[in-house]
Amino acid sequence: MRLNRRRALQLAGATALLSAAGGYALTRRPEDLVHSVLERHFGPLRMARADLVAFTEASLARHRWIEPPWKLAAAFGAAYDAALEGPARRLLPEDSAAQLERFERHVLGDAVRLTDIAMRSDPEGGVSFLGPSACLNPYARFEEA
Repeated sequence: MRLNRRRALQLAGATALLSAAGGYALTRRPEDLVHSVLERHFGPLRMARADLVAFTEASLARHRWIEPPWKLAAAFGAAYDAALEGPARRLLPEDSAAQLERFERHVLGDAVRLTDIAMRSDPEGGVSFLGPSACLNPYARFEEA
């Protein structure tokens, strides 16, 4: 293969693109992946950053073993944002894909249990973190004994 000016520019452009994509993926935090998962399943999500961070910490504290490795989480957070999670998931080894599936299931379960996402009357409504020991029973009574 002969390296000419056009080929050198193509290689430089591809390298710059991969570096930018990798740099973007490495700046992702766990709450970004959680937000992407929630938006994928529940639609547009308006949640305060502090609530999202608190929800992520509470969810991962309960299920520390389900958290995907940092690089996998960063890459998949970027794939969700770019709407490329389908092709990216097919390229993953089977154990990594299963790990992401478990993570998604636990995050979705915790979202219903720890936030008011299921009680929204409007899909555009905001979502709040209720706390790690939220009680969603409207008839519950909290009295001191």
